[in-house]
Amino acid sequence: MPYNQDPYGDPRGRRDNRDRARRVDSQRDGAAYRQTRDGYAAARPRTSRPAAFEGQRYGAPSPRPRRPDARPSGPHSSSTYSQRPSSRPRTDGRPRTDARSRATASRPYDQPRPRAGAAARPSASRGRSRYDAQPRYASQPRDRGSARGRRSGGNRLAGGMAVLASGITGGTRSSGLNRRQSAPSGARNVIVGIVAVAVVAIIGVLLWSNRKVDITLNGEAMSIRVGSTCEEVIQTAELSPKAGNLVSVSGKRLQEGAGYAYTAKLDGNELSEDDAKNYRVSPGDSLDISDGGDRMEDYDVQVMTEEPQLEMGGDAWGNLSYVSQWPKAGQYEMRTGKQSGETARGDTIEETQNAVVTIHQISPDDDSKKLVALTFDDGPAETYTEKYLEILDKYGIHATFFNLGQNIEEYPELAKEICDRGSEVMSHTYQHQQLSQLDASALQKEFSSTFSTIESTTGVKTTGFRPPYGDFTEKAWLNSGGLASVSVLWNQDSLDWKRPGVDAIVENSTKNVTSGSIILMHDGGGNRDQDVEALPKIIEKLQAEGYEFVTVTELMKSDSSIPADVAAGDAAMPDGCVWPTQIKSDDSSSDDSGSDSSSGSGSDN
Repeated sequence: MPYNQDPYGDPRGRRDNRDRARRVDSQRDGAAYRQTRDGYAAARPRTSRPAAFEGQRYGAPSPRPRRPDARPSGPHSSSTYSQRPSSRPRTDGRPRTDARSRATASRPYDQPRPRAGAAARPSASRGRSRYDAQPRYASQPRDRGSARGRRSGGNRLAGGMAVLASGITGGTRSSGLNRRQSAPSGARNVIVGIVAVAVVAIIGVLLWSNRKVDITLNGEAMSIRVGSTCEEVIQTAELSPKAGNLVSVSGKRLQEGAGYAYTAKLDGNELSEDDAKNYRVSPGDSLDISDGGDRMEDYDVQVMTEEPQLEMGGDAWGNLSYVSQWPKAGQYEMRTGKQSGETARGDTIEETQNAVVTIHQISPDDDSKKLVALTFDDGPAETYTEKYLEILDKYGIHATFFNLGQNIEEYPELAKEICDRGSEVMSHTYQHQQLSQLDASALQKEFSSTFSTIESTTGVKTTGFRPPYGDFTEKAWLNSGGLASVSVLWNQDSLDWKRPGVDAIVENSTKNVTSGSIILMHDGGGNRDQDVEALPKIIEKLQAEGYEFVTVTELMKSDSSIPADVAAGDAAMPDGCVWPTQIKSDDSSSDDSGSDSSSGSGSDN
């Protein structure tokens, strides 16, 4: 290569080449600008505007032509419009300007300045406008010929795109764009991974939820899909249960096959209709499916109250009769079929509790003790009650006095003295009437008046009594109204009311005595001199045999089978209870049977 063509040879040669290139660029830029300007003006003709608008836009009072050599003023004025001498003088004597100066000088002041592009790009000379100043190379040196070609041809948009493309292909800007373009690719990889995991999880759940498990169906092992319903089990196992019938409220068949489709039992427990619908097969279930049951017709419900009844229970005979269960009214459904019109009793809402009177022979729990109770009726008496108390005090024992209400009112101090000395008082009714012969009102009056008199006189509350003549039937219990809790009879009848003699009274009172026995004597109702003489002998004889004398309440407390409130002697019917008005029909006893008397003693007790 010749020396003067080597761009890296003589520095002076390189400078000449650069100057030559600048001159060629200026000439070509001027021609390109004129061509672009003419095309722009033809494509976008100027529109006339009011003078006021022109003045406001450019700061002039009115539009007027500018001298070719005048310096422009206004917002578009800049050093770009100043004429600069060319590097070579003109031969015609006029000052030489470069192509850019000529282009800007010939452009009217009211025409918009063209955007920098391939056709309007200024030359790379020192007269470059400060608005267009850019380095010649964005990142790498470009081929000069290709750069000139882009500047001389195309339109403004092509020039701008060329500059943008040159900036993207290299340098730090290109690196930043590449990083931003690579970011969505990483996000897509994450999304694809998440979707893949979700698909695998869904497939796993579907496989797990549709696996087969082993169960026992009607006694045989079988594999059934987990979560299957009863209907699906029937279909899988090819069972054919027979549906039940539609029946009336009384059980009559109304329509065949309109009952329950099947009966299902899980681990031996029958499932309700709702439970059978909600059932799902689990591993190890024991399921039994059989024919369906009958379905009852729709019905209307009326809540009914059921009154309690009186029933007798316990032993065939005993020295006690007491209320072992207090009565309570119950409630039940009365159903009326909508299809059949039949009426029948339905479900029980609240159980009815009957009054139960138990006949019982006292039997102390402690077999090592021999307990016996002395009792005296028809008092208090002016003469004999006091003597009996003195004898009891002498031997250090206590007894039970069944007093008449009218006698308590006559001798209240004696009734109180009985309690003060450690013995006890219970009712013998008010007037000594035969209770089985009284109606409910009269009988209840006998009880209530005596109980209240005892309490007001002695301060002791009691609901225990001894019926006159030992006559208190099942019907008498029904008429009592629940005022009394325990009827006390006897095992040993002294027959002192016959005045058979002292020895006879002692014999009758002590013969065949057992632990839990009750001895009957009198302190009122007549001459009781024989009793006063016989009483010490009775006490001494039984004590010699090892018996301990106790009150009736103490004797009842020794038997744990007797309810505690009854044994205390003051049990009362609880609140909310209703005493029955009829006797239970299936009881074998008649209304006049069930007397508490001992073998019809005929005592005037």
